[in-house]
Amino acid sequence: MYNFNEAEYRTNLTRQIDTFGQGVELAKEITKDGYSNIFFIAVGGTVAMMMHFEEIAKQLTTIPVYAEQAGEIVLTGHRHLNRDSLIIMGSKSGDTKETVAAAKWIKDNYGCRIASMVISKESPLGRLTDYQLPLVVFKGVEYEYLSVFGLFYGLLHLHNDFPQINAFEEQLKKLPDLLVAAQAKFDAPAAKIAARYYQSPYLMWIGGGELWGEIYLFTMCILEEMQWMKTKSIKSSEFFHGTLELVDENTDVFLVKSVGAARALDDRVERFLNQYGKNVVIIDIKDYMGDIDDAFAPILAPVFSTAVLNGRLSKYFEKNTGHDLNMRRYYRQFDY
Repeated sequence: MYNFNEAEYRTNLTRQIDTFGQGVELAKEITKDGYSNIFFIAVGGTVAMMMHFEEIAKQLTTIPVYAEQAGEIVLTGHRHLNRDSLIIMGSKSGDTKETVAAAKWIKDNYGCRIASMVISKESPLGRLTDYQLPLVVFKGVEYEYLSVFGLFYGLLHLHNDFPQINAFEEQLKKLPDLLVAAQAKFDAPAAKIAARYYQSPYLMWIGGGELWGEIYLFTMCILEEMQWMKTKSIKSSEFFHGTLELVDENTDVFLVKSVGAARALDDRVERFLNQYGKNVVIIDIKDYMGDIDDAFAPILAPVFSTAVLNGRLSKYFEKNTGHDLNMRRYYRQFDY
């Protein structure tokens, strides 16, 4: 596969999966001390990844779970935020300006406990963090999901909302094989898609349910930030209330189909696109998940989505555009 080190990928995934128990132990400590609700707070791709946990929480637990933009919450506050809230944050570098500012604001105003996905405990965010979530590598959104899984599903398990935690951990052990297989299966399609659409003046990306954060992340962080491509991300549930009017024979449209409860909305969009669109790409994440148990498929779907989209498609866009994924015009280049 193009630009893919399989041995390194397998090693890092295994190391990250092996930290699941550390997250569960943190969940035990936090549950023993008690908490009133959970706030996921970050910016950019990290808060996009966190949207998945908020969505799954609606379906599995009565624990109030919120995903908030760090730059907003310090200005608006939140009436459910209190001294007993558990804050889950993320900044791999540990110095994301808005996230660090939000952590300081939370500590100064509420004194909440903060669990952070951060590489260094000595970073600005790390120093404000009570519980450091294990993260073994800097790059790769799949590792971010895996970093949070132990803590989040440990908390739900201890709240009697996720009794199948041991079976879930066994499913995680399949991921090195299954994620490599998923990328191998999508490699040729990704090359073909990128060659066809890398010069598109406008790309519409549609998805929803447990994958909405993934659609938002891929369009904003990968295509816009890293490739300078003009995109629009739209929820399947909202597509028929505005965006459908932009579809014609010249519109380049991508639909990423989820595997959970919202899949019926994706099916409806697919039927419309097949009738009225000409340049349509359907990526069904279910096709790439192998023998993952149906009970855990919605939880793990974003991990597979990031493997095929970020892991394969972004690499081929980079190859065709000649625009290095690490090249930025503005982001972190100067103060703004």
